[in-house]
Amino acid sequence: MLRPIRSSARSAKKFSGGCAVLFGLPFILAGLAIGAFTYFPAIGSWWSARGWEEVPCWIESAELKSSTSDEGGTSYSVTASYRYDFDRRRYHGDEVSFLGGSDNIGDFQEQAFQQIKALEGKDQPFRCFVNPSKPEQAVLFRELRWGLLLIISIFPTIFPLVGFVVSIGGWLHSRKERLNQKLKAQHPDEPWRWRTEWVGDTIHSTKDYLPFILGIAGWILAIQLPLAFAVVFGGELAKSALAVFALLPSLLALIPLRIAWKRVKSRLAFGHPSLQLKRFPAGTGSALEGDLRFDRVLSPMSSISVRVLCQRHITRRSGNSQMWSKETIWEHKETLSAAEARRDSSGVALPLRIEIPRGLPGSVEDQASFTTTNGERHEWLLEVSSSQGGKPSVLPLPMFADKDEGGESTAIAPVVTVDLSTEDLVSRLQARGINAEFDSDGIPTVLDCPAGRNRSTSWFLLLFGSIWFAAFVVMTYQGAPLIFRLIWGITSPLILGTGLWTLLQSRRVEINSGELRILNRIGPFYSWRETFEPRHFVGFVHDTNMQSGSQFYYRVRGETIFDQKKTLIDGVVESVTAETMAKRLEQWRKRVVTK
Repeated sequence: MLRPIRSSARSAKKFSGGCAVLFGLPFILAGLAIGAFTYFPAIGSWWSARGWEEVPCWIESAELKSSTSDEGGTSYSVTASYRYDFDRRRYHGDEVSFLGGSDNIGDFQEQAFQQIKALEGKDQPFRCFVNPSKPEQAVLFRELRWGLLLIISIFPTIFPLVGFVVSIGGWLHSRKERLNQKLKAQHPDEPWRWRTEWVGDTIHSTKDYLPFILGIAGWILAIQLPLAFAVVFGGELAKSALAVFALLPSLLALIPLRIAWKRVKSRLAFGHPSLQLKRFPAGTGSALEGDLRFDRVLSPMSSISVRVLCQRHITRRSGNSQMWSKETIWEHKETLSAAEARRDSSGVALPLRIEIPRGLPGSVEDQASFTTTNGERHEWLLEVSSSQGGKPSVLPLPMFADKDEGGESTAIAPVVTVDLSTEDLVSRLQARGINAEFDSDGIPTVLDCPAGRNRSTSWFLLLFGSIWFAAFVVMTYQGAPLIFRLIWGITSPLILGTGLWTLLQSRRVEINSGELRILNRIGPFYSWRETFEPRHFVGFVHDTNMQSGSQFYYRVRGETIFDQKKTLIDGVVESVTAETMAKRLEQWRKRVVTK
């Protein structure tokens, strides 16, 4: 039976949501304050000062102040007072540049001080720029300090985004948890009604958060485009080629825009899909049968791809920290023709029927059973995608395990080991860009990991690394503190190098009865070949070597008698796939060695 939800776990979730909101709020306020009081006023003043009048002024005093930080860096600040005549009236000013305060970005402060110090108290005039509509406002230097503005722009760009994501994520989590708790209280004996996506006998897709993603892209552009326009229209590119680096942060908006475009394509293709089941809830060992409904008309030339997944969610505890990962232990794909859809009052519907094997675990809705210790739970999902492209829509399935001997259906089932067929292995590896061939006994004969199989990750690393490297160049050019130049100087080549390696590296493994050959290649530039006999291996293992968010990536390696581990395939997202591949390779080794 399902265990009751503990009140302490429920309270902890509400508390964690509230903490997230409070934790993100200072980041939002700090970023907005820097943008409102420093970044935007400096760009706005520079833009308006382009039309100010240049008039003579006399320097009355000039001083260069310096301050040393705990890290040993020295910052400088120029202060001055001067007088000028405008429209037959005398005025006094003290604004040196639009970016006040001290800094050590470049040599602007020292250069400005040298220019005005030479004329302090003398009859020889300098020049200042006066606002004709407000003559009491003047400035000595109206240069666009794009390097300093680029560094300042990081704070109003990143801080509010981080704070907003944390705060809104925490609030949405708490809100969803409250709604789920309300549903559990209303239907204590019907766990298939415990989620907001499960209404009646209809399953609705999860939210795609399109406005949220567009808001992230819009925020990046709102902060970075003013600086980019100022650099272009201010002629900074003609003064210094390095000014092109000020344009790069705007490209970060391409990441959320690309994500948003995939969601827009899905909405255009089929809107918001839902599944109306004939038997609610669904169960393992029976058919998942019902109507797949769409709220917009499907193109008769398109096809709808349906993918049913059983995912294992694993909680790992290490001391006071926790890590979460997920992997697919069973899946089934099916393609439906949109031409077979029938029209009704609410849109169009496609019949769906998928047989679910026995022995698979059911969904777990009792969160308290695995939040305090290491544990596993399972979730069933239905992914719907269109041949017209876009991101698949996800529908959580209320899937319950086979009935036990007492005739009682439960959501919690023992962890099972799923044996993958050769066809499953081929399709799963193909989904990760790995081409595999097997003989009639299921022993792999070819494992081809082509270059660019992780193209999206490669381009992200290259884009991010380019921006990171641009920041390093700007910091070096502007004379930023040594600690910043060291951090950016070390990490940017690593990021770029990882991106290039991921994009260019390929591996092909050829296996026959007598040997295993590995051909590694880095683009067209360099390659090396390794050949091993079965007796050279002591075994094949799988492990995880990388994590991105909650996703772990697995690899299969061969342990040799030379005290080396040779990677054969990598980038696999399910441990069951990597484990099965290691077992198949072990069968090859034992079959040949025992002959």
